[in-house]
Amino acid sequence: MTTGERATRLEQLFAAGLTTDLFAELWAAPDLTLIPSIIADDVVGYLLGDRTVRGAKEYMRALEDLLALLPHVHLEVPEHTMSADGEFGFSRWVMHATGPNGPFEMNDMDRTRVRDGLVCENYLYDPAQFETFARSNPASRSRGPSRQGDHHAPEPLHTR
Repeated sequence: MTTGERATRLEQLFAAGLTTDLFAELWAAPDLTLIPSIIADDVVGYLLGDRTVRGAKEYMRALEDLLALLPHVHLEVPEHTMSADGEFGFSRWVMHATGPNGPFEMNDMDRTRVRDGLVCENYLYDPAQFETFARSNPASRSRGPSRQGDHHAPEPLHTR
């Protein structure tokens, strides 16, 4: 897909408000300048790094911090769907990035709540993995159950 074709595709997806198709396309090559148009002013994010943010400004700062930490990050989104009423989006994704110990892949999923076409809540299921891979935080490997509550952060899946 050319840059122009991608821009046209993103424009069409943004016009429809947040959908999981938009999520997949956007994170294939992240461009944060597009995000403010699809988040509510009162958005709440339960994000990577076990970070909870409230409000559009803080949400954007968290995404900027992510791209500063992992400048070449992109997500592959092999599965995604919206609930029948359009209120919830679910996306399973694979993050490809480089952390302090080199390249890594991390599997996780998002549950996004949508109100009037805007993200009002974003929940990531296993932020402990992120600490292990992206920050190489040894404490996260032994800190006990993640927010999911039923498992420990796994060891890296792939290294290159």
